[in-house]
Amino acid sequence: MFEDFFIQKIANFVKNKTEISDRDMKIITQLFEVFPVPFTLRKGKDEKENKKIMINSIRKAFLEKRGWVYGFPQRALKEWHPNCKEKFVKNFIFGAWIKKKKLREKTEKEGSFCPVSALISPLMRCNYHCVGCYAQNYTKEDDMPEGLFERIVKEGEEMGVIIYTILGGEPFLIFDEIYRIFKKFNDTSYAQIFTNGSLITEKVCQKLQELGNIFVQFSIEGFEKETDERRGKGAFKRTIRAMEICQKYGIPHGFSVTFTSKNADVVISDKFIDLMIEKGCLWGWYFLYMPVFGESKDISLMPTPQQRYNLWKRHLEIRNQKPIVVVDFWGDAPIVGGCIAGKYYIHINNKGDVEPCIFTHFAQDNIKNKSLKEIMASPLFKKYREIQPYSKNLLLPCPLIDHPKIIRQLVKKFNLYPTHPQAENFIYDLAPKIDEYARKVHPLMDKVWKENYDPSYEIGSCPWCYKNQTL
Repeated sequence: MFEDFFIQKIANFVKNKTEISDRDMKIITQLFEVFPVPFTLRKGKDEKENKKIMINSIRKAFLEKRGWVYGFPQRALKEWHPNCKEKFVKNFIFGAWIKKKKLREKTEKEGSFCPVSALISPLMRCNYHCVGCYAQNYTKEDDMPEGLFERIVKEGEEMGVIIYTILGGEPFLIFDEIYRIFKKFNDTSYAQIFTNGSLITEKVCQKLQELGNIFVQFSIEGFEKETDERRGKGAFKRTIRAMEICQKYGIPHGFSVTFTSKNADVVISDKFIDLMIEKGCLWGWYFLYMPVFGESKDISLMPTPQQRYNLWKRHLEIRNQKPIVVVDFWGDAPIVGGCIAGKYYIHINNKGDVEPCIFTHFAQDNIKNKSLKEIMASPLFKKYREIQPYSKNLLLPCPLIDHPKIIRQLVKKFNLYPTHPQAENFIYDLAPKIDEYARKVHPLMDKVWKENYDPSYEIGSCPWCYKNQTL
């Protein structure tokens, strides 16, 4: 009871605030004691002392009015609707790290494991026909039944899932369904929806405002030239317009970029980031382009090792300098201990297949036949957690493109079935090219790891790539 009272008091405080004072920040950083220390500050070191250093650095950055530490909370308080602020604090922050922590611990004691995020693609169809995209091959008949979608969220809430990531296809094609589900679990759940933005209207934003527990992530490829080239004429303007509507209604939103060899410079430029901030984005995701559907033998859209390094370097600068949180899905792996597939996140597609990762189109189980708790305790996911991290260099976290022998061995050992047409092409037909990419990226990121994270690291020591380790 006291816990609920305490959380509600904090939520009410945040709900009615429009800015954080220096005094507020000093008090708030005391609450950071409940948050986990990043993996790279925790492993093999004095965790208590490192937490003190981390909190002091956050407090210092805030008092210096620098980067995301200062900008994110100030902008959120000023720009978000009160209901969205309340739900972010209650459901996402304190709900996640206090209330749901107990549920996750209970799940582990019962022999399973709870992902931090459950990615769900309740549909694969889309109102766009982007170049090279799989979504144009699906229809309404392929959608996940609403009852199954709701069951997944219900089981996730019982296990302690912190955030649901809703993907597609285009999720706003079934927004009424999403609204009903997250209205039902409005007191405890939190979700982010990835969208092209074309179906965002004032009416939709009014409903998002009412819910308060949904964060919108807009897929964008860069500026108008890059976005329209991939998504069709007018796509960029529609996305920007949708961001503006979210701004009007105080809906938390951000951007999501597929980082390719073509847009690598544009999407990390000051000009692009400043535009995203201007349009109200408080969060930005960067995902490397992955040829995981195997539909082509051409992998030239993959960013080069040098471009991948540039993203790692630049996203840290952006976070430290600008009022926005940007995440490099590969380059931020050191924060969480490397690959999180089958551990801190999983993906459930429209057919119910439970994949270890959004990019890994192979599965052992289907949610229609087993509970989420049973699947998280499966031999496949246990093996993932057992062998993670795959290398001491956490900037090389991926079993698909950094340690490609791993996914091939997992598919064979557990007799995994492909969950998407041509998915097997990635581990067979594309194998020589992916191996070549891995050989090129290792020396560069090994050097970065040694110089910036662990001076004692031995370059060329990856057991999977240099010592022929097997499962």
